[in-house]
Amino acid sequence: MLRMVDIIHHRESIFEQLRKLDADKKPEFGVMTPQHMVEHLAYVVRFSNGKLPQKLHYRDEKAEKFKQYTIYTDRELMPGFKAPMLGDEPARLVHTDINAALANLHQELEDFDAFFANMPDAKPVSPTLGELDYKEWVIFHNKHFKHHLKQFGLA
Repeated sequence: MLRMVDIIHHRESIFEQLRKLDADKKPEFGVMTPQHMVEHLAYVVRFSNGKLPQKLHYRDEKAEKFKQYTIYTDRELMPGFKAPMLGDEPARLVHTDINAALANLHQELEDFDAFFANMPDAKPVSPTLGELDYKEWVIFHNKHFKHHLKQFGLA
């Protein structure tokens, strides 16, 4: 079980935990299957790696408050929060199995690294937090990954 989730310095430890997931494991909260969770993480990483630009779904003031709460405190993401761009049910699965989904997630994170290596001043938009720089995206992804690892008892 992971105590610290760090997509930059401990990425392989995260993937070691994710590879332990049984495809039929039931979540401790929420309705996602393990594969849905992995595909969801990859989907959100695409917001930050230049592949899936987003628009802000909240007023600027609300997004700024949410950003301060999410990025600049030690608080964890709360179970039950539903981002406005997500449906009520998990999205249709894209990959044939969880291993293919994990390979895609790994690639999306590699593309995140490359995106910011080439564009260090970029500030891709989070649909709930507004523009985030590299450090803010890393903080968000760390919290988001930890939230979903906890969902399946991996953190």
